[in-house]
Amino acid sequence: MKKAVAIICVLLFCSCNYFEKQKIHATDELIQERLDSLDTSTIDKFPIFNKDCEQLDHDLTAEKYCFITSLSSYIGNSLFENKLVLENELDTTFQVAIEISDSGKVTIMSFTIDALLKESIPQIEELVQQSIDELPEVQPALKKIQSGELVPVKTHFIISIRVVAKISNN
Repeated sequence: MKKAVAIICVLLFCSCNYFEKQKIHATDELIQERLDSLDTSTIDKFPIFNKDCEQLDHDLTAEKYCFITSLSSYIGNSLFENKLVLENELDTTFQVAIEISDSGKVTIMSFTIDALLKESIPQIEELVQQSIDELPEVQPALKKIQSGELVPVKTHFIISIRVVAKISNN
């Protein structure tokens, strides 16, 4: 009888692990594998800050054009509103590399500005930064995941902005 009780006790102690809940931990390799399988070269919906661009659902080319042109126009108009006084006529284009986070925050990554423009408007970078800071709320780009759900993603863009200044003879 003592042997039977001892065997039952051993079995009970050994089987206690059977009733414990097992925790499943995602490994770094599994997470990286999922990230690698996500196609990051395309997005399914472009960022939006201009309400006119919202109506272009399901036409990525039109969404991209609307976003880039409206952002470029916004920055250009912001520069125009500063009523800069220039000594020479100017017709040039510069580029601004921006990042839009998955929360919609816009950050300037870099500028490509030629020397003539930088000489004519030394504060050009600060003026562009100010206009970016004053942007209305930006909705981030969206990417469809395997479940079909659209999730916000970080995106990078290079925006070209044309600066035209003519000297008026008064």
